[in-house]
Amino acid sequence: QTYFLWPLALVAASLLTFTTAQAQQAGANLSPKQQITGFYATCKNGEGGKGLRELLSTNPAVKPAEVDQVARGFEGLLSQMGKFLDFNISREKVISDRTVVIRCIAHFERQPFVNEFTFYDSGDKWRLVHLRYDANLATMFADELREPEKTEN
Repeated sequence: QTYFLWPLALVAASLLTFTTAQAQQAGANLSPKQQITGFYATCKNGEGGKGLRELLSTNPAVKPAEVDQVARGFEGLLSQMGKFLDFNISREKVISDRTVVIRCIAHFERQPFVNEFTFYDSGDKWRLVHLRYDANLATMFADELREPEKTEN
């Protein structure tokens, strides 16, 4: 499924101690990788829906009902995956100085799960402007399979 979140002001949990709300109050400008790592930390604690709610609710343009709807769908999907194991960043594409796309593969007990985050820096903070996730085994690695294999010469 694809969810367009425009504009989504995003301040997520830091790597160690801040929750999203604490980081926002502190005025932290977390990098996209820090935001992603904070999000997956909530998944590791079995609270992926909560982490997504925190990310989405930092944007005043996103209505609470929309936050709940997306988070409930995400929680339902995660509940079918089993225990969260870890994640890897499979691709990071810098589009411009202010735009970056990061593709991650989250590993669960039952199967992998692909998330793609698009961040934009408007000058004051990195913001999540697009989120796409795919748990369909038939399609989730389509991008990787289309790329030509790298050969060493």
